[in-house]
Amino acid sequence: MEVARMSQQTLSTGTVEQLFNRHETRPELWIGELQSGRVRQNTVHVTPPVDPEYRDKLVHETGDEIAEAITELIEKIDAPIEVLTYPRPVSRTDVDTAAVLCHAFHISPHFVDGRAIQADITDFNERVLQNVLDVAHEKIADSFPDVYNVEVGDLDLDPIATGGPTATCRLVNEDAEELAGVGKVNAEMMEQTYDALTHAREPFVHQLIAEPDDGKNYITSRLAALSSDHTYQGDRGLARLVKEGASEDFGRLFKSIGLTSNYNIDIEDYLHIKYDQQVNGQTAHTVTIRDAMRKRYDTKFQHRRKIEKLKEVVLGHPDFRRLLNGSTGWKQAAEDHGYYGRFWIPPAAISYFTKRYAHYYDIDPWTYSPVREAPEFTPRSVRDIDIQTDWETPGPTVDAEQRHQTDGTDAHLKLGDRFITFARARGDEISRVEQDGDSLPDQELTPDEGYINTLEKQVDSDVVNVEPEYKNESKPANILTNVERAIAADRHVVLVCKSESAADRVYDIVYATYNEQTEHGVQTYQGGALPEIDGQMLVTAESESTWCLTPDGMLVYVIDGEIVTRCPADADLTEVDHGCATAQKEDGKYIVTTRDGETLTYESRTAFKREWSRVTTPHVPIDISYLQYVTIMYETGAESEDSDDFVEYNATPEWERAGGKMDRYKEFGSEVKDTFLTETPDTELTTDKCHSTMMGVYQWCTSKDAPDTARFGGGLPDIDRDDTSGGKKMLVGYKWVFPRGLVSPHLAGVDADADLSL
Repeated sequence: MEVARMSQQTLSTGTVEQLFNRHETRPELWIGELQSGRVRQNTVHVTPPVDPEYRDKLVHETGDEIAEAITELIEKIDAPIEVLTYPRPVSRTDVDTAAVLCHAFHISPHFVDGRAIQADITDFNERVLQNVLDVAHEKIADSFPDVYNVEVGDLDLDPIATGGPTATCRLVNEDAEELAGVGKVNAEMMEQTYDALTHAREPFVHQLIAEPDDGKNYITSRLAALSSDHTYQGDRGLARLVKEGASEDFGRLFKSIGLTSNYNIDIEDYLHIKYDQQVNGQTAHTVTIRDAMRKRYDTKFQHRRKIEKLKEVVLGHPDFRRLLNGSTGWKQAAEDHGYYGRFWIPPAAISYFTKRYAHYYDIDPWTYSPVREAPEFTPRSVRDIDIQTDWETPGPTVDAEQRHQTDGTDAHLKLGDRFITFARARGDEISRVEQDGDSLPDQELTPDEGYINTLEKQVDSDVVNVEPEYKNESKPANILTNVERAIAADRHVVLVCKSESAADRVYDIVYATYNEQTEHGVQTYQGGALPEIDGQMLVTAESESTWCLTPDGMLVYVIDGEIVTRCPADADLTEVDHGCATAQKEDGKYIVTTRDGETLTYESRTAFKREWSRVTTPHVPIDISYLQYVTIMYETGAESEDSDDFVEYNATPEWERAGGKMDRYKEFGSEVKDTFLTETPDTELTTDKCHSTMMGVYQWCTSKDAPDTARFGGGLPDIDRDDTSGGKKMLVGYKWVFPRGLVSPHLAGVDADADLSL
């Protein structure tokens, strides 16, 4: 009875109204389509310099750097590499350039959970993709000339999609999935392609996708010309394309290596096509299907569907959508007729399909496209990778007439300007140094009777060099050069880094001024290529080739364990006999004489660089550690640049964190022995000299009590100490890993005749 009474219960009018309103206001379920699938996130974008001073430093407008970068990336990352080339409008009003040709690299790992990314990139963790991006940025930046701006950001292709699909030209291999037997041909196909496009001020996007697979690369290459002249719509467009050809058909240039394009697929066997220009300027066209080509078991409907798909392939509209989405897809109907839009090549042939090409437009080519606009690149700072082409905001105010290539990039200058503002706000007198091509510091700070307000500390220097290091942490020799310039001038130097992680790296470089210890001595950091000697380049093909510095002050060049060069560390390396291979360029060819006397000839720079590299200049340090000469500061990364802060870097090495005083002395002694001393028979180093030198390192790293000479010597493990006739203690059988006070003639900013008594 109770249940019956409940079932007959009448709801109040208010309750009914509330339930009705709740039902009426409930949102409807609707899962819409993705609206923005055309953004390439984490793109590594490469932009040539637009400032006239830097443009003048770009010696060669074309080069094989993209091919080199792709090859390097594929060796490191098991993932497809996409390169997009397009004209990018320049929104700056202080230059006469309306647009500039840019290259954008995008990496698409196959999958993360399956660890498709090779182990030599990074340990597998939640930051694996970021680490891959760091590696990609480094490889690409190293491949391109230094004046290029290499950044990370998002590239949005939506602006070119306005107006719907358009005809897109795609390279096609006929009758086989493999492009083999290319032979020796003119490899400037892409250079001529870009020549034609830029001369005509054609807005365009070129796409190259290289997919590594078992020692070969699958290639997809597309070109979308985006003015209104190249749409080729429907049967009329097909007839015009087939009968007149397409001006943007870059497949014509690739005939020499056996390729064609979708525009040249022989479709007239399947279609009757007529296209006539009439006297009145109109055109007449007909496109009808040839039934005679129908296969025996196909119905007319099936035959028509196959031919319609083949027509789509020729027009290339589906390939425009695939370009937007980064897809390598290809119609099966085309493969059924023996045409492959995704084909594989030997890795060495990649240079046929790409080219670094610098071009500056006086008129923005996108003005010739009624509705489509340029892809939009939005740079962003990612860890230690800076924004360099944020053209919506003004750059540092550097007088163009005074600007010099040694000023560095805009990002470098901005970091320096922020530090100047920071230091001046704290009462320090600091200013930029006008660069003239000599080895000069970036900035100079004049302490007040040796006191630096910004650091709140005293230094024994009338003038302090200030060196913003926005990028140099990846180039140790540059860091060391900046410090050596200050040492030679008897100045303290402040190294200003863009982040704490960058400061970590700079600290490691100046803590011990060599790369690592080897059986041949300490391996030096490397500078640029050795200058040519009597018109000959020194080259090496071996992967294990290093310069080493010995305890007796000799430089040795080691190739696969064999010493081929040995000379004093202060020798001019252009006047030394080297046992290396040599190379010279003659009539565009590279002629190599190997160490065994064999002569090899290479037809191109790419082929030469694939097997040989220039011998670099070893960086011979002045001292075993530069800590005592420097202060390291870094930017904290405040949200607003106006409120950015700089702080002094504090190192906490493992020995500094030891539990007690005596443990700290012992661990520091072990560090000194392992890092700065080497066992050498019949040599002696005074304990006093070792102590006074190493206290510069100790006191830089900690303010804790420092050991006196006796306790320092007692903390050096397994080193015998004997008394000398003068009563001093000597470390028996040990000396510095290399002599202090060496001055190489190859050190920039240091007089080769300088007497540096350290």
